[in-house]
Amino acid sequence: MALTKETVDQTIEVAKVVAEEKLGSAKVVVESVKDFFKNLLKPNMKIEDIKEVAMPRLAELIEKNEKNGLQYSAGKFHVKYADEKHFQLEFEMYFKDAEDKWHKVANESERRELDLLEEGAAKTLSALKVVTFPIEIE
Repeated sequence: MALTKETVDQTIEVAKVVAEEKLGSAKVVVESVKDFFKNLLKPNMKIEDIKEVAMPRLAELIEKNEKNGLQYSAGKFHVKYADEKHFQLEFEMYFKDAEDKWHKVANESERRELDLLEEGAAKTLSALKVVTFPIEIE
């Protein structure tokens, strides 16, 4: 097969379409985690309460990514002790695309005041430093 301007142009067009599709998927992933932790916490929460509020949001995030062609594999949600006055929330999830390439989706919150937590939860977090929950889908 001879290399002609027409075949080169067609190859470039196909590459552009594939690149635009991949860029679109990446943008959805980035946008979907941008405000993940916004308005998640209320005063006097237990660690288990935080998990119960976060898990439905994480399930929505998985669903969004799966609609964009990624297959969810595994993930973890962490409530982390930051210092004597603060804690943070974070998650990491792993997806595979149609080409078997891995994609990590992760985010962490800004530092939050420990006094947002119920006293026992704050003491537990201070002692353990991190409480981790698996992100499981049904």
